[in-house]
Amino acid sequence: MSEGIPAQVIRRWFKEGWNEGNFDLIEELFSTKFHAEGGPHGKLDRLAYRQYAEAVLSAAPDIRCEVIELFEAGEYVVSRVRSTGTHSGNVNGIDATGQEVVTEVVDVWRVVDGAILERRNTEFDTVGLSNQLNRKIRFNPDN
Repeated sequence: MSEGIPAQVIRRWFKEGWNEGNFDLIEELFSTKFHAEGGPHGKLDRLAYRQYAEAVLSAAPDIRCEVIELFEAGEYVVSRVRSTGTHSGNVNGIDATGQEVVTEVVDVWRVVDGAILERRNTEFDTVGLSNQLNRKIRFNPDN
């Protein structure tokens, strides 16, 4: 089965954006009206989403995102991604632990006219992440 434009855009974001650390790609792939909500970051616009991605990369410079499943329905794409990385950088007051971290994330993306307009995080294993780092992690309170 071939993928349409929305799924191709999301797959490219994970491959070139997350896995290759090319966050300049946000300027190309994300709408200027982009917004995200849910997950550890809460509500973000495009600039804040880039800052979030950069903070994650700072905490785990070797992060790799494996697309487990990708379902496209019109302009919506549901992704299930397994992220792995080593917590080797300080972020949000959490000192590096050297611990390998594995998380699975489910998102619903909306791609309009080839640009990512929104991301809604529907599943982020905060308890699992806290357990792997052996500490309680404070996430955005508006979630």
